[in-house]
Amino acid sequence: MIRTPKFEAFVAPATHYPAIWRILLGLFIGGFVFFAGSLLVAVVVNALIAVRFSGAIEGYQERSTLEVIGDLGATPDSMIVLLATFIAMGLGAVVAAAFHRRGLASLIGPFRPACRNFSRSVLLCAAVFFAVGTVMAWVLGHRPIAQMDLATWALFLPVAIPLLLIQTGAEELVFRGYLMQALAARFRSALIWMGLPTVLFGLAHWTPEVDPTLAVIIVCATGLFGLAAADLTRVTGNLGAAIGFHFANNFFALFLVAIAGEMSGLSLYLTPFTMDDVSTLLPLLVLDMITVVLVWWLLRSWLRPAEAA
Repeated sequence: MIRTPKFEAFVAPATHYPAIWRILLGLFIGGFVFFAGSLLVAVVVNALIAVRFSGAIEGYQERSTLEVIGDLGATPDSMIVLLATFIAMGLGAVVAAAFHRRGLASLIGPFRPACRNFSRSVLLCAAVFFAVGTVMAWVLGHRPIAQMDLATWALFLPVAIPLLLIQTGAEELVFRGYLMQALAARFRSALIWMGLPTVLFGLAHWTPEVDPTLAVIIVCATGLFGLAAADLTRVTGNLGAAIGFHFANNFFALFLVAIAGEMSGLSLYLTPFTMDDVSTLLPLLVLDMITVVLVWWLLRSWLRPAEAA
């Protein structure tokens, strides 16, 4: 049964006002809130960074918001600003839901099960990602390069971790919350309510400045992750597992070992290769996709019995 009872309950709040014009208007207004709000958030957060870190980090210099944004996450301050802009995305999802006369809680699902699924997902993903990453580094010989000392990295974490939760949570609110719910309330076919958000999520990560083949594989890998997150939401009836999966994935990719220059400003280590090393990245992306499928299967096996009870 593709639409589980838990998923039907998750979609139920969206069935009262399922008109397509509401979905389109919600997406338009929500997108406007995101883009307009992002600049305001960037200005405010950049000012707060100067207060928080100027005396704590040796060599830190306050920069204009435009200078920080231009770094695209390659420096610690620009990475913090970039993550903070997703506050506006989360707000955009809430505004979009308001056009269906519902609020934030309806986008997440039952709170206590969502929290339980989030914690279980983070724990399982952390174990798998650490094991797979260690084996891959040993087998392939890709030893990570230290970017900052542990004390400096730890100084950023109390700010970075909540912002990462906001970033991953905001994306899940938009794609697996608002959009998937709204489409499932209007259409019965999973190709629409599950497929369309997955395709849009993948395309949202299109990277035109890299090799075209690599860009396509990145979209496919991201789309596969989106499909796994959608299925976990379908099975559990809340966003907890999807957000936990997303959070753990991004913590490892952005805060532990990142590709230099690719949102790597808060990473403890950097990879010994860049986005220009296509021959190295292609097989790694394939391995990443296999890992996503493995984590999805393990999570689905662990969470479904608990949710069925």
